[in-house]
Amino acid sequence: MHAPTRHAVRLAVLACALAAIARSTTPAPAQPAPTSAEVLIERERAFANAAAARGMRAAFLEHLAASAILFRPGPVLGRAWFESRPATPVRLAWRPWHAEISASGDLGWTTGPWTIQRDSTQRTIDGAGEYVTVWRREADGVWRAVIDGGISHAIEPDARVTEPSASTLPARARTGTGPLARRESLWRADADFAKAAAASTTAGAVRLHGAERLLLLREGLPRVAGLLAAHDTLAARAERPSMLSTAQFISEAGDLGYTYGSFVRDTDAGADSSWYLNVWRQGEARRWELALHLVMPGAPPRK
Repeated sequence: MHAPTRHAVRLAVLACALAAIARSTTPAPAQPAPTSAEVLIERERAFANAAAARGMRAAFLEHLAASAILFRPGPVLGRAWFESRPATPVRLAWRPWHAEISASGDLGWTTGPWTIQRDSTQRTIDGAGEYVTVWRREADGVWRAVIDGGISHAIEPDARVTEPSASTLPARARTGTGPLARRESLWRADADFAKAAAASTTAGAVRLHGAERLLLLREGLPRVAGLLAAHDTLAARAERPSMLSTAQFISEAGDLGYTYGSFVRDTDAGADSSWYLNVWRQGEARRWELALHLVMPGAPPRK
């Protein structure tokens, strides 16, 4: 057998080097882009996994923003609320059903079913419902929850787990208006919705301001998806509430925002005070449309 020539050795070395370079430049599995709603689904799953592994208190303290609001039943600072209470054996489990994110990738929301058990060792479920979490990407690049609320109902989540849907709003040219003006336009949309609800019922307000894919969450009912279904559900209640916005926040792109505040209905038993959370998105005509309408129960009436 002939010994390899110096030229052959150089070719072999070059081939090995090229192979090593090819291995080092092989792309890693695709990761969701910072502006993809898949980021929120992953963050929500991490939140739920932390609750299963370390308990509800530890998970919320890890994932809540410093200014996060929870409804207990009225709005409270979430971190302070959990810090003032000891850990409990209560097990809260949930999974995302839908996520939406702004084109600027700094604001989004998730929703899905939840269940609760008084003790993590038991098999029976003590309660079920739907949650909504609003997420904000903070200065350090980490997504943290800024709003968390929901409703309960008697229907347990479907055991057939399906992949959640994800929606990323399309990038559009800026309108030229500043952040303050964009936030004011969101406040006005919410105020117009409240005015229409007081004048022509919540069903009428939803018909005027709701998106085609509107999601309605009301205490005691499973989620209602779609504008027509939401209108028909609310029409049966014929309510004319008084709504007062407490806070508004809008994405950097000005295409997604949320508002929350008081929701008071006059009933035969007296005033029924609740809290609402509205998530708004801008449609193609740059008109704010209601993507989510959530009304959470208030404190039970005093006897």
